[in-house]
Amino acid sequence: MVKKLITRKKFIAAAFAGLAGLKLTAEKNGKTISGKSSPRNVGNTGIMVSPLCFGAPRTNEESLIKYAVDKGMNFIDTGRSYGNGNNERLVGRAIAGIRNNIVIQSKIKLEANQLPSGGKGRRGAEEIRHILSSTLEESLKALGTDYIDILLYHGASEENLLFHSETLKFFSDMKSSGVIKAHGFSAHNDRMNLLSRNNSEVFYDVVMVPFNHKGAYIHSVTGNHSDWDQEKLISLLDEAGMKGIGVVAMKTCSGGKYSPGPGRESSYNEAVSWVLQHSFVSSAAIAMADFEQVNEHIS
Repeated sequence: MVKKLITRKKFIAAAFAGLAGLKLTAEKNGKTISGKSSPRNVGNTGIMVSPLCFGAPRTNEESLIKYAVDKGMNFIDTGRSYGNGNNERLVGRAIAGIRNNIVIQSKIKLEANQLPSGGKGRRGAEEIRHILSSTLEESLKALGTDYIDILLYHGASEENLLFHSETLKFFSDMKSSGVIKAHGFSAHNDRMNLLSRNNSEVFYDVVMVPFNHKGAYIHSVTGNHSDWDQEKLISLLDEAGMKGIGVVAMKTCSGGKYSPGPGRESSYNEAVSWVLQHSFVSSAAIAMADFEQVNEHIS
C-alpha cells in the first residue's frame, strides 16, 4: 500500500537528518523481460532493465503503457516537468498494482529562477536542498510510490550546480536511505564536459544522453537541431561503461531510419538496434506515442 504524503515527507526529512533504518527495497521482478535481447544491468547498480525503455512523455494513454509492459518492457522513463507533472501521474496510474515489477526513471531539476543566489554560499545550499527535496516529494506523490528506481538531474548544463556539494549530498542521502535506488543526470551533447567529469569522479550511477547512428537529430516537436562529435561521445560512453556507469540512450530514433547494409530496408527498428549493439548502452529510451510504434520496436 502506498504511504500517505506526510509519511513521504517525514521519510525525506529523516534521510537528511541521517536517521537509520529507513531503507526501502523493491521486490525482485519475476516477469520475463523481452525486447531486443536479454535484460541488461544498468551499470553497477544491480538494476536489471529491458533493452527497450518506454519513453512516456509523448503519450496520454494508460493503456499504451500497460500494453508496453505486457509486451515485456519493464523500464519506463518520465520526468517531473513533463506535462506539468501529469506524465508522472499517468505512469503512476498505469503501473498501480505492479509497481515492484517496474523500473521507474524520473527526473527533477534546478531552475535558474529558483536560485536567486546562483547556488552560492549558505543560502545557495539551502535553496538547492529545498528545491530538490520538495520536487522529489512531488514526484513521489504523483507516481504513487515511496521510492524511485533511478532519479536523474534533468537537463544538466551548469557543472557547478550538477556537482555542487549540496546536490551531491541530496542524491547521496536519498540513495543511502532508499528513497531512490540509483542516481544520475541527463544532458545534451554540447555538455560532454559533464560526462568527462563524472567519468573522473564516478559519482553519478547513470547518464542519459542523445545517441544515434547519425550523430545528430532534429527534435520532432520543437525543431531544435543538435549534432555532436560521435567519436568523442562513443569514447566517453565506453569509458563510462567500463567504470560501471549505466548509459541510457535517448533520441535513438531522432537520427532517422537506419539500414544495416546494402539491400536492407531502413527502419526505426534498425536505428534502435544500432544503438543497442554498443555494449555500454544499458537501454534505449524510445518515446512511443501509439500501439503501432510499440509493435514496431518489439518486433
